[in-house]
Amino acid sequence: MATPELLPLFDTIAQCNRCGFCQAGCPVFRVTGEEHSLARGRQSIARGLILGNMELSPEVIGALEDCLLCRGCTAHCFPGIKTDEIVTAIRHANIKRHGQPAWRRLLFGKILSSSKRLEAAGRMALWAKRHGLDKAAERMGLPGKLGKRLKTAIQVLPPMQTPAFLRRGTAQVPEPTKVLHRVGYFASCGLSFQYPEVVAATHRVLARSGCQITLLDNTCCGRPAQAYGDLDSARDIARKNLDRMAGAVELDVILSECGSCSTFLKDYQELLKDDPIYAPKAEALSKKVRSFSEFLVEIDALKDLGELSGTVTYHDPCHLSNRFGKITAQPRKVLKAIPGLTYKEMPEADWCCGAAGSYTFLHHAEAKGVLDRKMGNVQKTGAHILTTECPACMMHLDFGVRSHGLPVRVRHLSQVLDEAYGPSQP
Repeated sequence: MATPELLPLFDTIAQCNRCGFCQAGCPVFRVTGEEHSLARGRQSIARGLILGNMELSPEVIGALEDCLLCRGCTAHCFPGIKTDEIVTAIRHANIKRHGQPAWRRLLFGKILSSSKRLEAAGRMALWAKRHGLDKAAERMGLPGKLGKRLKTAIQVLPPMQTPAFLRRGTAQVPEPTKVLHRVGYFASCGLSFQYPEVVAATHRVLARSGCQITLLDNTCCGRPAQAYGDLDSARDIARKNLDRMAGAVELDVILSECGSCSTFLKDYQELLKDDPIYAPKAEALSKKVRSFSEFLVEIDALKDLGELSGTVTYHDPCHLSNRFGKITAQPRKVLKAIPGLTYKEMPEADWCCGAAGSYTFLHHAEAKGVLDRKMGNVQKTGAHILTTECPACMMHLDFGVRSHGLPVRVRHLSQVLDEAYGPSQP
C-alpha cells in the first residue's frame, strides 16, 4: 500500500543519485555502519513507501528512528537534500496512520502546549530528582526499556541543584544602567529547568549591554513535537506562542540563548505558511528573533571585557550550524574578543554531539558512540573550557567529559562572557 502523504516529496527524493557521499557526514552511520542509518538508505525507504513497495510497519519506522535530524548528510549531498525533513514527514505520516504512544500525546498535546502545566511538570521532575526518587525507582528494578532508559537518564542528566527559573512567579531581571535595546526573552525549557544559572548569566550580560528585558509568557517552542513528526501539535504550540507573544513584535528583538529555540522560532513562518490567520503573525515574529551570540555581535556589545585565562573551544549546536541557522562566526567572534583567552578550533566542531533532544535516552548506544568521537576531538584541542549555545548539547557534552574523565569545564557562551564582564553588573 502506497503512502500518498509523501507524494509531495517525490521530486526531492528522486534527486538522490545514491552516490554514498552522505557517509562522510553521518555521525550515526560512523557508529552503526548500517545502510538504513545513512541518508541514502532513508531515501530508499521513502521511495519504497511512495511506490507502495514498503508499508509503514514498525520495522520501517524503527529503521528511521535512529536519525539525529542533524543534516550532517546534507552538507555532503550535491543536490543538498534535507533528509531530516523527509524523515520527519514519514514520522508524521505514521502518526496519521497509526497514532503515537500515550506519553507523547500527553507531552506534546497537554504539557508542552501550556506554560502552567509545563512549569508544574518541571517542578515535579526537579523535586523527584533532588529527593533521589529517580535512583529509588532504579533500585526497584523497573522492567524492560523503561528501566534501561531511567538508568541512562540518571547517568546523563546534570545534578540540577539550583532552583529552576520560573517565569510565572517571582522571576526578576536586572535593569540596565541605560536602555539601548528592548529585548523579549524567550525562556528555553532545557535552560529554565536544567541550567537556570545560564539564564541568570544571560540576563546579566544583556543588562550589561544596555538591554531592557521583558520576560515573555512562552511555553515550549514546539521543536520536540516537530522532531517526532507530530506536526499538528507543533503548529498548535506555535499558534499559542504567537498569541501569548503578540505584543513582543513591538520590541526590538526576541532572543533565546537556546539555539534550538531561536532557529525554530525563525521557522514558524514555514511551519504555519498555509495558515491564513497565523502566517502573517509568524512572519512578523520570525523577523525579530535572534540567537544569543548573533544579537551580541549585531549590537557590537563586546566591549570592556575583563581578562580570562585558559584555552577554550566551541561546539556548534546542529540548529545553529551552517546546515540550519548559519550562526557560526558570531560565537567564535565572542570568544576571541575575550582578553587572555586562547581559542582553539575543534575538529568536526559542527558534528552532532549525539544529544539531539531526547535521542540519547532512546538510542543511547548510538548516541554514546557519537559522543565518544566528539570527546576525542575535544581532547585534540587541549582546551580547558568547552562552550556551546544549547542546553541539550551542554547536558551531553558534560556527560561525555565526566565519563571520559577530562579536565574540561562545559559552559554556555553566556556564562563565559558573564565571567569576563566580572562582578560590576547592573
